[in-house]
Amino acid sequence: MTEDRRRGDGRRRKPKDGRRQQISARRELERELAERPSVGARLDAVDRLLAGTVTDAGGLWSRATAWILRLALEQAVDELWLRVAPELVRCPMRAQLLALRFFAGAEAAAQVATVWAALSRAAHHHDYELAPSVTELRRWREQTARIATDLAGVRTSTTG
Repeated sequence: MTEDRRRGDGRRRKPKDGRRQQISARRELERELAERPSVGARLDAVDRLLAGTVTDAGGLWSRATAWILRLALEQAVDELWLRVAPELVRCPMRAQLLALRFFAGAEAAAQVATVWAALSRAAHHHDYELAPSVTELRRWREQTARIATDLAGVRTSTTG
């Protein structure tokens, strides 16, 4: 069938673009997410950095670890949105953190916000601050893994 759909009287019908655009945007997002490493793969990379088996990172390994953890955390949140509210995936992270309390509960939202803020701070270089320690990175790794598991268990219905 052609794109030029006509009514019985010869006039063109208006396409239902809103719904088509939503479906198209969601499929595009799913393709993008399918192409990137999984949360588990990112956590495995963090484990290798923490174990010291990645020697190419040099002195940047601790900040690289923080960045990978932050990416894993953001991806876990993205995967939740794809299940419950796909339109939120494109929002800034701070807006997503605000919305998270309605879908995952206040406690889970607070944990995500706290870990995300700590990882954001640790990942950026500041002249008078030390890079994150191995202990901090291990703690953030465990928190990120636990949060990812918790978010994966959030049901798609907000009514319970």
